[in-house]
Amino acid sequence: MPGPRIVAVPRADLERFVDVGRDVERAPEWIPPLRAVELADLSGGAVPGGTVQAFACEVGGRWVGRIAALVEPRLADASGAPIGQIGYYACPDDPAASGALFEAALGSLRARGCREVLGPMDGGVHRRHRLMTRGFERAPFLLEPRNPPWYPAQFLAAGLRRVAGWRGYDLAREALPPLRDRVAALARRRAGGLDLEFLDPGDRAGALSRVHRLLDAVWAGHPAWRPISLAELAGTFGALLPLLPPRHLVILKDERGDDVGMGFMYPDWADEVRALDGDASGWARWMGRGRAGRAVAHTVAIRPEVRGRAAGAKVIAAGLEVALEAGYEELHLALTTQSFRYLDHRLAATREYALYGRPLYGRAP
Repeated sequence: MPGPRIVAVPRADLERFVDVGRDVERAPEWIPPLRAVELADLSGGAVPGGTVQAFACEVGGRWVGRIAALVEPRLADASGAPIGQIGYYACPDDPAASGALFEAALGSLRARGCREVLGPMDGGVHRRHRLMTRGFERAPFLLEPRNPPWYPAQFLAAGLRRVAGWRGYDLAREALPPLRDRVAALARRRAGGLDLEFLDPGDRAGALSRVHRLLDAVWAGHPAWRPISLAELAGTFGALLPLLPPRHLVILKDERGDDVGMGFMYPDWADEVRALDGDASGWARWMGRGRAGRAVAHTVAIRPEVRGRAAGAKVIAAGLEVALEAGYEELHLALTTQSFRYLDHRLAATREYALYGRPLYGRAP
């Protein structure tokens, strides 16, 4: 059989490109991305003012894998050169196909002046990024970075190495009260002067404005963060707001009343979103028909100047209390970084994720 052949995918074939991802990753518990959103992002929405070059791997006349090389001009290294992104990756457990896809994408990024690359990343850290590296036996949650277990080895084979990591913790309801009590005690000792304000998710404009003003400060130091516009935030986080019940979005304020942090969690409507099979027109149609059994505490983000005051603990304690009041049977603490060492000393991580990177010139690390 002939070896893999790489095809540069024109815009007219993006729907076929999207279908490749579904063919590779489809599994009983897989949650398909919304097709309309994926197509809009691939058409330039993922990197406003930048470029997205999609490639497919063809074997025996059939597209079996895909990859995209993304360049976002506002994401640059210290020299001002754009940092390339490898995104929309989907490939079977086939070293030849994977190697050919990475060779094409990395070559495309070099040709566009990139000196280093990060991945997987579909346009920036406010969009899909990271690979799951442990926890594949666990049921996926809504918005989880999820991939077949052979992807990390394929990224390593292409010379990319782990540059950042995250953990997740699956907690049964009975584990929540003792954890809440310990975290709340820490907050009482060290977070004096900080206060919480629960935002109304139904006030879309107000909630987005408050969150947007915080972003550059709270994500300082996060790998590959670059500022995003209010419109970009509305197109990503804004779509999640209809899923948030009251008291699921909170702002942390300091003694002067300034916003210094945020946190949000959402009911895990994974089964309902899976049933959409990528059809965005059915988004949130299940609301009001029942209660999700699990919640996902997805984000706690704190300004650097208050991180040493147990600010994160105050937000987490409030989230645990809300989860108990709402009657969830499970809570997943998602995508925590090493800065939340308090959790590592008391809980066993059940999932792990990584972001990968490499230089595009010279020897890969």
